Amino acid sequence: MLTNRSLAISFSLLAALTLAACGGSDTASTSTPSTVTDNVTRTATATSAAVTTGAEIKTGSAACSKAAITKAVSDLSSADYPNPALATGGGPSYKCANGWVVGFVDIGTGSERYTTTVVWQGEGQFWVPQDRGKVCPKPSKIPAAIYELACNSN
Repeated sequence: MLTNRSLAISFSLLAALTLAACGGSDTASTSTPSTVTDNVTRTATATSAAVTTGAEIKTGSAACSKAAITKAVSDLSSADYPNPALATGGGPSYKCANGWVVGFVDIGTGSERYTTTVVWQGEGQFWVPQDRGKVCPKPSKIPAAIYELACNSN
């Protein structure tokens, strides 16, 4: 019959054999780090520096500000949205709610200029335009606070 002392010795021997089989030891290594470890350390240090200085990595959520929405509107510029700009008519030109924005955007030029409705969803720090035909049918993810403006206008 095994006693507690016998079990403890058996587990110690098993642990020692396992470490020996893996090439490990029960003492701390004093050798210099390998190339792989050096690369990992350098990468982690560089990433850490970028995070603390904000030089390379940006995080956060999309801002509901005139500057951020104006940027999202200017990013629309294409054949579908020629010369886009936030609408300047009466009333607000955009409204935000829970990571979504509805904006009224003037597009075109001269007598061909008109206002259209654009919906964006926040993805990280960016506003990404959405297809109203896909995001408006109920049940919709668009918050109730802006649903009518986003889905039932022009």
